[in-house]
Amino acid sequence: MEALREIEERLSTEVTRWLSESFPQAFLVEARLRVHRPEPEVYLRVDTDTGITLDQCVQIHLFLKEKLEGVSWLPESCTLSVSSPGVGAPLRLRRQYPQNVGRLLSVRLTDGRYVKGVLTSVSDEGIVLKTHRGPFSLEWDRIASARVEIGRPPRFHRTKSS
Repeated sequence: MEALREIEERLSTEVTRWLSESFPQAFLVEARLRVHRPEPEVYLRVDTDTGITLDQCVQIHLFLKEKLEGVSWLPESCTLSVSSPGVGAPLRLRRQYPQNVGRLLSVRLTDGRYVKGVLTSVSDEGIVLKTHRGPFSLEWDRIASARVEIGRPPRFHRTKSS
């Protein structure tokens, strides 16, 4: 298991370097080596600051396939899969948050609680969600995980008490 983690770390480092050299607008979100399949698979999720297109994924796939053929530290006959993170996938990097402003997020806090709201802003300090109780600020170190919720964001209205 330790060897697998080392390979995945090396894979992340190399793919990040290759992307920065040839596709500077793209960044690596996740790199996995799936070995419990008929053939081992290098599984990569990539994105850009404005969202990645299918054409960009294909170009990156072709480029990385060529690069990975020349490495000796991967199992032989590995397949390669390159995709976008997809809606509903966890946001793994701070860099992914700005493109999701205006979307509904479900955020798990480090204390185990959940907060759900529309992402209204992203800064160096953290994020702000619009919740049914009003704006809710979260510092980065309080966020354990976050996911974009599928569907239309709710409209929050203030009602007057009678």
